[in-house]
Amino acid sequence: MTSPTSTGTKSSNSGETQSENSDTASPNDSLEINHNPPICENFKEEEFTLYNLPKYYDIAFSRDVSGEITFYINCFKKYCNFEVKRILEPACGSGIFLEAFPKYGYHITGYDICPNMVDYTKQRIMNNGAAGKAEALLGDMRTMRFDQKFDAAIISINSLGYCLTDEDILSHFKAMSESLRKGGLYIVEIVCAYEDLKNEQKPDETWLAESNGTKIEATWCPYFYDRENKKRHINFRMKVQDNGRMLEFNEKHELRLWLYEDFKKLTREAGFRLEAIYNQEYQLIPKNSRISGELGALYYVLINE
Repeated sequence: MTSPTSTGTKSSNSGETQSENSDTASPNDSLEINHNPPICENFKEEEFTLYNLPKYYDIAFSRDVSGEITFYINCFKKYCNFEVKRILEPACGSGIFLEAFPKYGYHITGYDICPNMVDYTKQRIMNNGAAGKAEALLGDMRTMRFDQKFDAAIISINSLGYCLTDEDILSHFKAMSESLRKGGLYIVEIVCAYEDLKNEQKPDETWLAESNGTKIEATWCPYFYDRENKKRHINFRMKVQDNGRMLEFNEKHELRLWLYEDFKKLTREAGFRLEAIYNQEYQLIPKNSRISGELGALYYVLINE
């Protein structure tokens, strides 16, 4: 996962894909994401970590996803030779897409490895009238498989980076290939290694978020590339003021240090074809470009062969 500051601002303009699809999708009603379902607090004091605090995670990483959804839907129309109805989302987190996609007429299933996050997302689905059109399950993205095939899948903000080894990444892609119908899309958002780590480090990696009386200051700071073991090391700090309740913690995150050649090799071995690459402005990037972190987080459109 990457911070909102490192992925760039999500534009509501889908760039090339919007210009090629005049019938861009629109929801059944206005897309308003409710970021305030009840907090899940069935964790112990020593379990104060980002993913065991779904309410605070949701506030800290909330964003307007309407532009992303329009981009995804345009990709469905452009690259699928059948109508996409059922979507799968590994590492669904706090369920922002599980709440949003049903408003556009889709059914979406998400899963996450964190029980607290899944409980929170289930409640979110119930609170926002998405029951029957969205579901949240407990699952590990390295091994989770489904018998009933999905038409398309998405994974956002570098969540796939928590698969660290080639073996785990390949296992994930094989599981996804088995869970998608032939010709189905898997749209993966990741950021590759910067050619120079200094280009990734910014003067201020801190941002503020607030919702319903809860204020959060979060810092997501990449500080070391272990190129030998292909790991990216992040320091994360969060300060929370929740209507008088104070909470502060620091934690280290290890993510995969992505190299474009590795990504192409592993997806190809799992049965996917890399069809297209888009940047954060949803503009097409030539596949023979020099792909590195200097281009920002990119969307890779994979087709299940």
